[in-house]
Amino acid sequence: MKRRRDRERSQVNQAYWARNPQGPFATLIGVAATYCHPEAYDGAYEDLTARARSAAPDDEEIHVFRAELREALADPSRLPDDELFKAVQFSDGSNEAFLRRLWHDLYGDEP
Repeated sequence: MKRRRDRERSQVNQAYWARNPQGPFATLIGVAATYCHPEAYDGAYEDLTARARSAAPDDEEIHVFRAELREALADPSRLPDDELFKAVQFSDGSNEAFLRRLWHDLYGDEP
């Protein structure tokens, strides 16, 4: 019984993309957490910008990230609960505002 509770508590404390690697927007949220969180390493956001702008054809993660970012921008209500905010802790005021800023920073005026 104690092991079960410990396992359940551990799952609650895990990041969304770790709990749901195949879940909706798991790659978007995971990449954003890695590069956009306030405690990410120095230069992380710049690294994401460079990676996104010059994505190698075999960089599957960044291609999935971009596709999920487009999907999330088309309908931010599809994002799971507050998982994006919990992962990134943005100060933009809403998921949509953060996603729009992120798209603009990474891809400029590209549709």
